[in-house]
Amino acid sequence: MNNIQDFIAYSNMFRIFKVDELLFAEFKCPVEASSDNVWCDNNFFAFILTGETLVKTPQNQYPMLAGDCVFARKGSILIESEYQEDFCELMVFVPDDFIRTVMIKYKFSLDYDSTATCDTIYPFGSDHILQAYFNSLLSYFNQPVPPANSLLKLKFEELIVSILSSNKHQPLKNYFCEIAKSTRPSIHQIMEDNYTYNLSISEFARLCSRSLSSFKTEFNNVFHTTPGKWLLDKRLEHSRFLIDTTDQTLEAIYLNSGFENKSHFTRSFKAKYRHPPGQYKSQKDKS
Repeated sequence: MNNIQDFIAYSNMFRIFKVDELLFAEFKCPVEASSDNVWCDNNFFAFILTGETLVKTPQNQYPMLAGDCVFARKGSILIESEYQEDFCELMVFVPDDFIRTVMIKYKFSLDYDSTATCDTIYPFGSDHILQAYFNSLLSYFNQPVPPANSLLKLKFEELIVSILSSNKHQPLKNYFCEIAKSTRPSIHQIMEDNYTYNLSISEFARLCSRSLSSFKTEFNNVFHTTPGKWLLDKRLEHSRFLIDTTDQTLEAIYLNSGFENKSHFTRSFKAKYRHPPGQYKSQKDKS
């Protein structure tokens, strides 16, 4: 699974402005058609300039057209696209620490409504202020000399402040408040949000902003087992849920449950549920 920020930052295929972990990028699809799982250890905004795409999470799917903007919490998503040659989007990558710093710097309230929750993808809908903001970024990409780092940081701050100052987007503002109140990302929340994606243990550690050894130790304190055993059990439970409640093929089920290959999925499913997934599915279909 590709880390989309690393891919953009180091591929030399895109126009970017980078300040520390902050990144502005103009992303133009390098292929005519694509479907891929991606992950990122930072949050990001995406504004569609031209073309269209479809972004999925385990709970929902979000079609995106030109003029649409979404926020993606750090973690994993599935992008299923029939990209046109003219597909282009602006992306803004921001780490938790930056959001926390902006909220403290500008003295925003950290109180929030816990009932308004934010999915891993948050679509903004019609928001003329954000559209104007992203369109203003285009002028920087058209200049022969990149802007000063101090100006770029102000543009990053402007985006966060614009959202926090709005009378809309309460679920996203709640998420920002959670970030500001927490000094480190929640291992429990990140694992629950992302176990259906085929990330390695080291990638999960990076997503949780821990070293690998610290991640394993804290994981055991939270879940009372190892990351590998927990992931296998959660993915098997999810695969059985998909068999019981959907008409997906076994190939789709093992991929949508985070397994790397079908043989590992089949072996593990049989060991846990006493029947291979094909037989289990056939019995379910007959009942």
